[in-house]
Amino acid sequence: MAPFERRTARLRLRRVTMDDLEAFVALESALRAREEPPREPPATAQSARYLAAFTEVWDRGELGYWTIVFQGRIAGFGGVQPKLWRERHCWNLYYRVAPEFWGLGIATEMAREAIAAAAVVHPAWPVVVETRAWNTAAIRVAERAGLIRQEARADDDYAVFLLETTP
Repeated sequence: MAPFERRTARLRLRRVTMDDLEAFVALESALRAREEPPREPPATAQSARYLAAFTEVWDRGELGYWTIVFQGRIAGFGGVQPKLWRERHCWNLYYRVAPEFWGLGIATEMAREAIAAAAVVHPAWPVVVETRAWNTAAIRVAERAGLIRQEARADDDYAVFLLETTP
């Protein structure tokens, strides 16, 4: 059974639940408002489907995404969950932090903890991040967490970063 909660020096990382829906919608709305051009906030029903998919991973007894709590407030969502990538079992590393918490190293701190948790649960699985090539903030987090950019393949829609968790 995967651990439901972990702590770092500054963060409480707990299992995502459907009680996080309001915070999840607020986060996605804030991120979409910063895009160029800004996008409409997500529909609550759509966000609920995403969140339900996140909770189902935990319900299966696997390590999944966390709610990131910083100084008693929800700062974002992230962690790892199983993914089949290029026909290989991997950990998908995900991180979304509210703009008011940007620049504090929260995503990187959470990512490092997620990688450590993943290495305990399935140490042979690599950690993968797929992000848009223009998403420099996500790329910096992946690199700071130790992932290495992979050579682009013709069928890649994203920049891909990988970390082998075992030698």
